[in-house]
Parts: sequence; C-alpha cells; structure tokens
Amino acid sequence: MTRTLVLLASALLCGCVSQSAMQTHAVTDAPEAASGARRAQVHAALAGEYYTRGNYPVALAETKLAITDDASYMPSYNIQGLIYMQLREDVNARSAFDHALSLEPNSAEVLNNFGWFLCTRNDTDRAMKMIERAAADMLYPTPEKAYLSMGLCQRRMHQDDAAEASLLHAVQIRPDLIGALYNLSELSLERGKSKAAEDYLNRYMHLTTPSFDALVLGAKVTRATHDSAAEESYLQQLRRRYPEAPQTLELTGKRP
Repeated sequence: MTRTLVLLASALLCGCVSQSAMQTHAVTDAPEAASGARRAQVHAALAGEYYTRGNYPVALAETKLAITDDASYMPSYNIQGLIYMQLREDVNARSAFDHALSLEPNSAEVLNNFGWFLCTRNDTDRAMKMIERAAADMLYPTPEKAYLSMGLCQRRMHQDDAAEASLLHAVQIRPDLIGALYNLSELSLERGKSKAAEDYLNRYMHLTTPSFDALVLGAKVTRATHDSAAEESYLQQLRRRYPEAPQTLELTGKRP
C-alpha cells in the first residue's frame, strides 16, 4: 500500500494547519510584539510547508517551537502526528494525535488523520470509527478527504465494494481529487472493469504529471482495453524515465 499512502499524504495535509496561518516568510520576520498564539500559528504553518517538501526534521522542529509558544494550539500537534507517522515513530505519532484530540475532541481533521494513521498500523476498527466521524461532520470543509481515507482503509481490509463506494463519494464531492481517481482506476482494473479504469485514469492524467506507478497503471489499463497506441506511449515513457525498473522490464517483455 506504499503508493496509496504517498498519494494520500498530500490530500490529508491540506487542512492540517489553517489556511490563514500559511505564511512563506521567515519566522524572524514576525513582529516582536506578536503574541505566543500568533507565533505558534506561523511555526505550525511553516511545519506544514516543510512537511509537504519532505523535510521532516525541520518540520518537526517547527512544531516544537509552535508548542513552546502556545501549548494549546491544536494544529501543532496534528501536523506533528503526521510527521512522526512519516518517520515511523509510532509512539510519538499516537501521543501527538491524542494530544490534538484532547484539545479539540471533535476535530474532523484530526479524526481523519489519526484514523488513517491507525488504519496503516492495522488498527482498522478504531480507524474506521474515527474516519466515519470525520465524514459525518457537517461542518468539515473537506469531507472528501475523509471519504478518500475511508476508501483506502477499506481497500486495505479487502472490502472492495465499500471501498469503491467511498472513493466514488469522494470524487462526487471533489471531481479533481487525484488520490481517489487513481485508486478508482486501480480498483476498477483489478475487478475487470477496464473501461471504467480507463476513464478514471484519463481524468487523473489530465490533472497531474504521472508518477512511476501511474505510468505502470496506464500501461496495464491500456493493455486491458486493447489501446495499443496509448499503451506504447506509456511504455515509451517508462523506457525513457525508468529503464531498469522491474515493472518496466516486465511490461516490455524483458526479465529483470
């Protein structure tokens, strides 16, 4: 499930810090008279930016500064949980998410992120309860993220019918949600629905630059739909960009 986790991460992060706190200037640019709460917001926002860039040590340091400035600012713990999750420091991740929930027990954002963390650690019963609470929150501004988490968790549980329904709900809310489109394409292909797989894949490809996994999926989908020209296009990209990858060699008829 590595690729689905990668695809999900960007979707989950969008709400981990408030949009009003997303600043790009250095923390030292903040006025000296800024309150601890405001400094915490800036540090948490910077943590989110460093997280999206994959610079986890700096992101973690920013969350610690945020907590020092204002230990009651919930988003600091939420983003800290995501960082620890990526670092595979599970005890610290649980502690951070638990602290976030102790501050805001009904935060849909935290429930979604904590739920996804628990799902990836195979605590699926507790995970689904949290994610379902997030999805049911009428005040959650991005419920599609909860349905995406739900669908991915259901995929991990081999509940394909439920996963498909959840992912479809996600794209009904937000048609450009690339994580849901990708996984709907992959799931449709696995279930023998090659035309549906092609449709979801085309929507995905129009929204983003394809990753290695997406190119591999594209080759498989177009092979299943007997679109030889499109298949060759995907294979050419794989040969050019990833010539030694086992999947490339397998799809092009060579052996690793």
